[in-house]
Amino acid sequence: MMSKEQFEKISKTLDNIDSKLTTLIVLQKRASPKPKIGNEEAKILKLCDKKHTIDDIVKETGKTEDNVKVTLSNLRSKGLIRSVELKDKLVYEEI
Repeated sequence: MMSKEQFEKISKTLDNIDSKLTTLIVLQKRASPKPKIGNEEAKILKLCDKKHTIDDIVKETGKTEDNVKVTLSNLRSKGLIRSVELKDKLVYEEI
């Protein structure tokens, strides 16, 4: 079993890694040409502001949950968004 100190040390290390990866993604994005996105992707991308959950995006766009999930997946694979957990909610952030 892991002690509380070990857990906190591992947690801090993972947070540090996450921070560094985010920095690398931003730097890569600056150096790379902007990926092409369609109109539907652009609408959903605007809602990736660390405030909207999937349910919120479905309500705002009128799209099905499956359609929104696919679009979010496409945006993530293009390196444009990431998932962030805030206040026990999964929201999306443009990067």
